[in-house]
Amino acid sequence: DPCEEAAAGEGRPAALGRREGRLPHPRLARHRVRARHALARRGPLRPHDPRARLRGGRRGPRPRPRPPRDAAGRRAVRGAGPAAPPVSRRRLRAARPGRAGGPGRTLRTGRAGPERRRILAAVAVVAALVAVALGALGALEDAERSALDARFELRGTDPGRIGPVPLAVVGIDDATLRRLDERFPFSRVHHARVLDRLRAARVRAVAYDVEFSEQTTPAADDALIEAIDAVPRIVLAGFATDDRGRTAILGGEEVQRAVGARVGHVGVLIDGDGVLRRFPDRTARLTSFPVAVAEHATGRRVDRTPFASDGDALVDWVGGERAVPTYSFADVLDGRVPASRLRGRIVVVGATAPSLKDVRSTPMDGGSPLSGPEIQADAIATVLRGVPLRESPWPVGLLLTVLAAAVPGIAGLRGRAFGVLLAATAGAAAVLVVAWAAFSLDRVVPVAEPLLALGLGTLGAVAAGSAFEAVERRRTREIFARFVSHDVVDDVLARTDDEVRLGGVRVDATILFCDLRGSTALLEELEPERGIVVLNRFLGAMGDRVDAHGGTLVGYRGDGLMAVFGAPLDQPDHADRAVACARDMAGPALRRCHELLRADGVDRELRIGVGVASGPVMAGNVGSERRMEYTAIGDAANVAARLEGLTKHHGRPVLVATGTVQRLADPAGLDPLGPVAVRGRAGTVEVWAAG
Repeated sequence: DPCEEAAAGEGRPAALGRREGRLPHPRLARHRVRARHALARRGPLRPHDPRARLRGGRRGPRPRPRPPRDAAGRRAVRGAGPAAPPVSRRRLRAARPGRAGGPGRTLRTGRAGPERRRILAAVAVVAALVAVALGALGALEDAERSALDARFELRGTDPGRIGPVPLAVVGIDDATLRRLDERFPFSRVHHARVLDRLRAARVRAVAYDVEFSEQTTPAADDALIEAIDAVPRIVLAGFATDDRGRTAILGGEEVQRAVGARVGHVGVLIDGDGVLRRFPDRTARLTSFPVAVAEHATGRRVDRTPFASDGDALVDWVGGERAVPTYSFADVLDGRVPASRLRGRIVVVGATAPSLKDVRSTPMDGGSPLSGPEIQADAIATVLRGVPLRESPWPVGLLLTVLAAAVPGIAGLRGRAFGVLLAATAGAAAVLVVAWAAFSLDRVVPVAEPLLALGLGTLGAVAAGSAFEAVERRRTREIFARFVSHDVVDDVLARTDDEVRLGGVRVDATILFCDLRGSTALLEELEPERGIVVLNRFLGAMGDRVDAHGGTLVGYRGDGLMAVFGAPLDQPDHADRAVACARDMAGPALRRCHELLRADGVDRELRIGVGVASGPVMAGNVGSERRMEYTAIGDAANVAARLEGLTKHHGRPVLVATGTVQRLADPAGLDPLGPVAVRGRAGTVEVWAAG
């Protein structure tokens, strides 16, 4: 064999015979891996030579590409797109318009392209920065305070927050003023008698929220000092201090130490809206009243770590008015309060009558301000519980703000304005839920900043979405107007609102192929400039007929064109439109084209061929994201293209498949040509000719 001799002369292994079918790679066969390729060239079959790669030898010629074929083994028609693959019932149902997961792609006017993602990200960043900046400048303080008050009101009264040491309030109320019939501040003898009652009841400690900074009568002052000296643990209220934090209560620090009394500053912190929400750990170099009472009652120093850097802490309110057990000063004075109700408690004594003006607005007042003793009792309970209610660290608030600002942008990537608004509503609800959950865990997270960022992000996302929607609709109009008339484009956009489904839709449509006969010989005789004139006149005249009959001009194929009727706009009479368009092309449109060519100085008679076929096709966009083209793929497109090519053999300018004839409202004027063999099909096609 010459092949074997040549192989032996080159030092290659001798041929084993002629190869048949597939030859697996030896290494793959050794590992029992199925062959994934076939040898494409017929010739002597040789064993694998592992030295060929080292010598730089070729491993064999590349397989020649096979032309695309449809499911029936027919070659696809060039220009008509690839043949439609066999589609299962499930995939056909999934391909319906608006159905997610279909084989085609839905072109949404608001799809998330790179530019859209960048702009929405910028909107989120700007929204977060604006919210954080306004929060840092204090512009959102009132909103944050109102949000905190709403959480306290929603929680309501919680007696379990009184703390490990129970408390009680003895109030100098209106009943006391009527009972004593004295102008406040009344005689210190009454205070001394109340202190004796509290000592006898064996209270845990006494917090006396009445300032004794001035002298009265010697007898009354001595009685008060003796009563204070008899109480084991007592804290007196002080306000005015010197530069060293000393007060004049009971005449000065010497008397205070002598009787074992401690003084705490009763100054309070009022926010800009007039509401008391915080208390300090020290004021004017003097320990605050709640901290002093807690330390004196427990005998332990209060940890200042929970207090903020400026020494303030949030009052963890027990509740509203009378949330802490409250008794009248007069009733205690007269012995009408059982000692068992006071035993073991920290008792706060002070003025509760509104006429004495020791009241403050708080988040828990419910329209009725709380008295000073009740406020001090809540603050003492807060200190006793270790100041549990604290503001979250600033990174937590920043993270919540950034996430809230990103919600509308994320929704805007895929959704419309309604979806953005729905996501914003869900985001606002999530912020409130997070704030309430954190509050239940004794943490206060900001609410105003995230909600503001969410609102700004929503406005920006909606505005950006509207702008992109307008741009995409204009882009869709420009792309789509190349295929159909402007009236059809307006109708499609009006019916589909802001979502134009162009991809992967299975429809029943009619395909039309039109071609200029003898164009090759004609263009050879003409100058290139004249040839372009002829083609432009011809294609322009034929394309105008497609628009006039409501068809979609898919595109130009050399010296011909392809059009589809019934897609993307549903047209029940698509077959009638296509046949009428074909007759118009072969008659009036062609004559008009001749007149225009003669006016251009080209006296040539043109001949055309038109093929028309109907059936189910997949209509939609093909191509890439940057460049798309609308087309229709299916057996009807293949048949229409073949019929257009058969017009020159039958001598008729228009050939119509039987599927189109069956869909016509009036098939008059069509001549049956009988079954015709169509290249690429196993059977024949009934063909009709139009005049």
